[in-house]
Amino acid sequence: MDARAYTTKFQASGKSLPGEKLSASLLVTPVSFMYALSTNGYKNVFELAHLTLDKSPNTRGDNASSVSYLIHNFMLHQKKLDKIHVAILNSEFTMAPEAFALDREMKPLLQFVTGAEQNKRSQKHHLNQLDFFYGVDTELATSIERLFPNVSIRHAGAINISLLFSHHTLALANIFLNVSEGFIELAARENKNLLFYNIFSYSTNEDILYYLLFMMEQFNLNPIQVRLAIAGERPVQDELFVSIKKYIKNVNFCVHDKSIHLGEGLSSLPDHHYFTLLNQHLCEL
Repeated sequence: MDARAYTTKFQASGKSLPGEKLSASLLVTPVSFMYALSTNGYKNVFELAHLTLDKSPNTRGDNASSVSYLIHNFMLHQKKLDKIHVAILNSEFTMAPEAFALDREMKPLLQFVTGAEQNKRSQKHHLNQLDFFYGVDTELATSIERLFPNVSIRHAGAINISLLFSHHTLALANIFLNVSEGFIELAARENKNLLFYNIFSYSTNEDILYYLLFMMEQFNLNPIQVRLAIAGERPVQDELFVSIKKYIKNVNFCVHDKSIHLGEGLSSLPDHHYFTLLNQHLCEL
C-alpha cells in the first residue's frame, strides 16, 4: 500500500442518518483522487473530498497503490454502500463505429493507437453508434473490485460524452470543456453526432486556449455562434475563462442535475465544480 504524500484541495463532511443507504462516487485521474458520499440514491450529498497526489502529470499512471491507500485512509471500504460508481480518467482510449468494431478484437488497435501497456485491462462502452474502448490498469481495477464487489468502473470520457447528449445543462451546448488538474477534456457535437472528444495535458492557460481554438478551427465552428459549456474546479472569474470569453460569445457554466442536493459544508460549492463526480450516476453505459 502506497502512502505517497497528497494535498487536500477540498474536504467537507456531514452526517448521514443511521440505517440510510449510502452511495459513493469516485473519480480517479493520474494526479488526483475525488470521492463523494450520498444518500437517497445519489441525491443528497453529505461528504466530498478532493485530493491532489504529489506527482507530475502523466497520463500513463493509474495510481493503483495510491488509490488503495486513500480508500483505506478515508475508510471508504468500511461504508455499507448500496451503489458505487468509479470514473477513471486516462488517455488510453480510442473510438470506432459500432459496425467497424463488430466481431473485431480491439485490444491490438487500442495498443496501436494509444501505446497501452500489456498490463491494461481492455474495456468497452457503447455510445451513440460508437464503441468507446479504453484500457485500465489491471491492478487498479482488481483492487477496486476487491474492496467494492458491486462497483461500476467506467471511463470518464465515455461518461462525459454521454452527459453531453443527455444532461439538461448541456442540452444547448455545441462544445463541452471540462478543466481538471493538469488535464482538460474537450468534446464537440453537431446535433446528435459527436464531432470530437479528446484529453489533453496542459501546463498553462494558454495551452488550454490553444487546444480549444484549434479544435474549433479544424471543425469550422464559428466562435460567434457556438455555445460553450464549462465545468471544472475554478472560479467563474478565473483568468482562463476571462480569456475564453474574449474569443467565444456564448459561454455558460454547467449546473448539477436538479435532483442533486449538496448538504452542509458543500452548498457553497459552485455548480460547475465536480460535475463528473456528482453527475456520473445519471449516465447509463
